[in-house]
Amino acid sequence: MPQYRPAGPGYYTPFPQNSTVYGGDLPTAVHNLIRAMKGIQESLRLWSYHQATPEQVSNCYMQFGVQFNSIVQAFEGYDIATSDLHGIPARLRTTLEDCLGDSPNAMDQYMPEVRQLLYELLQGLRSKQYAWRNASGRQ
Repeated sequence: MPQYRPAGPGYYTPFPQNSTVYGGDLPTAVHNLIRAMKGIQESLRLWSYHQATPEQVSNCYMQFGVQFNSIVQAFEGYDIATSDLHGIPARLRTTLEDCLGDSPNAMDQYMPEVRQLLYELLQGLRSKQYAWRNASGRQ
């Protein structure tokens, strides 16, 4: 079976100068990222039941990447470093590639890694919450 590669670079991509995400929208950006994370998990579940295609899983990963980059930009707008999070999308992409290259019956083998990576991302975001609140003046 040919290896399937989700679309997109799978790593942090700096935004062009004219792209804008305001720090006040950070809670919305986090919400959107969490929705995208759930979308990846749901698309994988459906794929394991032959109810979604690898392309649909890839589309969910791409949406995740867009949301991840929005979060990075918002934090960096407050001079809050996010370099500790930049590797997670690439690791997630590798896991998705491995999963989609295998049989849908083997998905249970890959889901713990997917969940762990998403958990690491959430923990990383949580660790920046205090700095963002201080920088933005929010309580």
